[in-house]
Amino acid sequence: MAYSVQQIKFEFLSYIKELEGAQPQWFVGVCGDAEQALFASQAVDREQDIWLWKPTLSARAAESVFAFFQERFGLATAPCSQPGPDALCVFLFCADPMVGGRTEKIAAC
Repeated sequence: MAYSVQQIKFEFLSYIKELEGAQPQWFVGVCGDAEQALFASQAVDREQDIWLWKPTLSARAAESVFAFFQERFGLATAPCSQPGPDALCVFLFCADPMVGGRTEKIAAC
């Protein structure tokens, strides 16, 4: 099921607000395969990190959500973000850089 831009913005904002202050750095990105971008790249630990992703209706919709969070809230671009015509997913994660090599893993994705 794909989500609208407004649905994703609302859910991401709710997530950030609910977890405010829990982690130091939020990242946002777009990709074609969220599982690959987040977990296989080892940027995100399924168990320790805070993460959320949603499929959009189009690559343009994903880019719109991505731009909104960057421009409005200053979220960092996830290094594992893979923009392009097949990038129908938008994701958000917050990784604690103090947990075992997180900074290196995030930078390497």
